[in-house]
Amino acid sequence: MDVAAAVRLLGTERQNPLVARRYRSVLATQHALEEGAELRWSAQPVGADAIAAVLISAVPLRVTDADGAWVEAPVGTVCFLHPYRSVTLTGEATGTMMCAWVPWGALAEIESGVRAPGEVIALSTLGRGLQAFLTSLLTQPSDPTVYTDYLVERLIAEMVFSVLVEAAPRVIVEGRKGSGIDRARSLMLVRRGERDFGVAALARDMHLSVRQLQRMFAAEGSSPADELRRVRVELARELMSDADYAPLGIAEIAEHAGFADAAGMRRAFALSGLPSPRAVRRAARA
Repeated sequence: MDVAAAVRLLGTERQNPLVARRYRSVLATQHALEEGAELRWSAQPVGADAIAAVLISAVPLRVTDADGAWVEAPVGTVCFLHPYRSVTLTGEATGTMMCAWVPWGALAEIESGVRAPGEVIALSTLGRGLQAFLTSLLTQPSDPTVYTDYLVERLIAEMVFSVLVEAAPRVIVEGRKGSGIDRARSLMLVRRGERDFGVAALARDMHLSVRQLQRMFAAEGSSPADELRRVRVELARELMSDADYAPLGIAEIAEHAGFADAAGMRRAFALSGLPSPRAVRRAARA
């Protein structure tokens, strides 16, 4: 991702960020923001090059949508800049802000089960984690390597995705028939890379018993264990098919895809009717 091209999406004359860190396909930037300054984020053409951003400001912002409706965003609020929605952000004091820029392809899956949240997201535990991580990246010196860049890229993308998924169900879940399983699937996507996340942990997150959770999935002819295995296999295949991730071994891919070990990943591939992970990787590279 090109820094100048990304920053131009903010529609401001001040193109040079105070700090910019690029981690393969994602960016972390810090910017100066003057009182009364406007950031005019315009909708991008639909396509593979679309970029989303989340912004966390150290000063209050006024956020105005394309219809002219506005809302106040207090200090520390996460502002979500959807690639296909225009919005204007106005600084209400002088200070700084941080941005995480992520290819929309890494986040768009959120809209397969729930609608992406609005522009203003109240700061939560996940949001504070993202804020602390971005602050560390932008203020602490580092000696990046291919492997650390890969890890930071994945962390930023997953943390941003988690913040969006956490916010989205609150917008549409209440009173929506069948929304419980949508939220369960969204939680799986958020936490699929965690090796200690399983059906019992999902049930706790949903405030259900394991039996209630199983009945909810059974009503759609599925099971939480099967669907969790599926999303982990999809993540592993995504990592193995990307040439940029070639430095990762099979065991490392298993770890980052949420499997206990490489053997567990092999079993999951077999249950999904796939060849071994090594064969899948070879075929992807052919």
